[in-house]
Amino acid sequence: MVTYIVTVWARPGHEAEVSRFYQDLEPALRQAPGFRGRRILRARTGTMAAAVRKVLPPEELARMPEKPPPGTHFILVEQWDSVEDRMAFSRGVSGSRGKELFPFILPEHSHEFYEDITPA
Repeated sequence: MVTYIVTVWARPGHEAEVSRFYQDLEPALRQAPGFRGRRILRARTGTMAAAVRKVLPPEELARMPEKPPPGTHFILVEQWDSVEDRMAFSRGVSGSRGKELFPFILPEHSHEFYEDITPA
């Protein structure tokens, strides 16, 4: 089994479109050979910064300039039987729908296969 992780940033004000795009892929994913499961995570933008501002004294905050994120961060974590199964899905259903997503995301993104190195 392999883990495939995608990260994207939704343009400000387009969080709903990005959410819907990934949610709408679910039926096709369930039919894809080798698909095991997926989680879609959407950042609660600003929550961490607000929590830090509550606990750090002003002098520490002054040393940590805050740069707001350009939009809303999404992380998708997928489980597949193999790299080849995910690539076949990417070249088919997922790849043909990309143009529906691109207007709503920022250029910053990543996608890669990962190995679990968590100590047992």
